[in-house]
Amino acid sequence: MVDSASVFGCLFVTMIYKHIQASVTINLECVVKIDYDVNLYKKIANFSVNEVVQVSNRKGRRRSIPITNITKLSWEDLQSLVSVGSDKFSKMVFLYEEYSGKRQVSASVIKGKPLSADETDEINEYIKIFRENGCTKHYEVNEIITQNGIWDRFKTIRSLNDHGEYKEIAGIQPQYFEIVCSILKISGEKGLSLDSYKKY
Repeated sequence: MVDSASVFGCLFVTMIYKHIQASVTINLECVVKIDYDVNLYKKIANFSVNEVVQVSNRKGRRRSIPITNITKLSWEDLQSLVSVGSDKFSKMVFLYEEYSGKRQVSASVIKGKPLSADETDEINEYIKIFRENGCTKHYEVNEIITQNGIWDRFKTIRSLNDHGEYKEIAGIQPQYFEIVCSILKISGEKGLSLDSYKKY
């Protein structure tokens, strides 16, 4: 649990900052440090999340962060996801409290845009097919899905793609292709470039 004195101090600093913000331009971020607690760490480590969040850096470059086990997130991921907390453990605690609270995740704590439940489930299923079949290229997954006639499992992310002379090829929409490549750490290079696509 977060120390209430730390949170009160954070709110107090924020109120003072808002009061002087009109006359002084400064970038003040509330610094909260939560003391390490081994029991809380174990609780966080045993807590499962099934979410993919898209974040942007200061230059506007987007990337996707799959969140399954909060304790396995890198410092870079935690910094990109959590706006409060001065160290890795503090950021993990805030992330855990947001996801374990069984409520809407607060945009004031979690940065980025979570995918919908359908998007997350379908991307996870797509990745599962990739891994279970030893695929090395994403189009191999598309071929497996087509051969098995299971595109109806991917109603949110699927599309018919045009690759030059190859028209209406079953696949996934470009934004989901980027997420899959990011999670699997593969690139789409050497594949045919996408001219257009349509959802169906």
